[in-house]
Amino acid sequence: MFKRRSLPLTLLCSVPLLGCPAEDTGEGLDEFGLEESTGAEGDSTSDTGESTTDPTTDPTTDSTTDPTTDPTTDPTTDPTTDPTTDPTTDPTDPTDTTTGEDSPCNVPDPGWGSPAQVGQPAPHFSGTNQFGEEVSICAYEGLPIVIDTSAVWCGPCQMMSGCLGGDDNLCLQLFGGNQDALTYLMNPMRDAIHAGTFAWVTVLTENYDSGPPALSDAQAWDQNFPVEDVWVIPDVEQKYYGHLPLMQFPSFWLIDTQMNWQDLDQMNVFNTIINELM
Repeated sequence: MFKRRSLPLTLLCSVPLLGCPAEDTGEGLDEFGLEESTGAEGDSTSDTGESTTDPTTDPTTDSTTDPTTDPTTDPTTDPTTDPTTDPTTDPTDPTDTTTGEDSPCNVPDPGWGSPAQVGQPAPHFSGTNQFGEEVSICAYEGLPIVIDTSAVWCGPCQMMSGCLGGDDNLCLQLFGGNQDALTYLMNPMRDAIHAGTFAWVTVLTENYDSGPPALSDAQAWDQNFPVEDVWVIPDVEQKYYGHLPLMQFPSFWLIDTQMNWQDLDQMNVFNTIINELM
């Protein structure tokens, strides 16, 4: 697999973010004063880990078609048990993000078979976070969710986590010294994450050698760039390759409160995020 280019975040927001439109005007990067990253052409040749199902399945899905359930279990023998869920999980609290236990989303899981499209359901990505907890983005259903796809080797990715974790100097470096980036984007984002009104998930898609990441990568990442209330999850099967148009690191993808892809445009996604934060 070729190594994708790191997005030169020092070029972001060279004009005040306050003037960014709430909707996509077609101007893209120019609205931010961003410089487009060309990236490498062609599809990733890595194993995408593509799957039509996800461990965090929709509880409304017929259990006879859900391969995550125990095929030897007859769901009719225990009417109080939903075979699509972990029996140790409390289904009354699907938004519990503190224990690492997750409940399935209330919307069906579309799986990984089709490329991401705005307005279409986002796959119910799950994995083991930096604390060793099995988690799913379904825990954040009902909140806007930023999926931050990063690579372990990527310097700007590391700086973004440091910025999100509270290092204003790193933020200013990333955003070309623009104070408005702190005022209208990063400070409101930090507050929203801590208040539980916005979710941010850092997904490590590559290790130092551009191969599949491991849990140890997520643990080291969190130790070096800790961000309170933000999961770091290694995409060990690299499922987002082939699903998202990943062409540079870091990249940011917005999921809406209904678990649909809201913005996939790297030239405009921060405009949309700022609008959601207002």
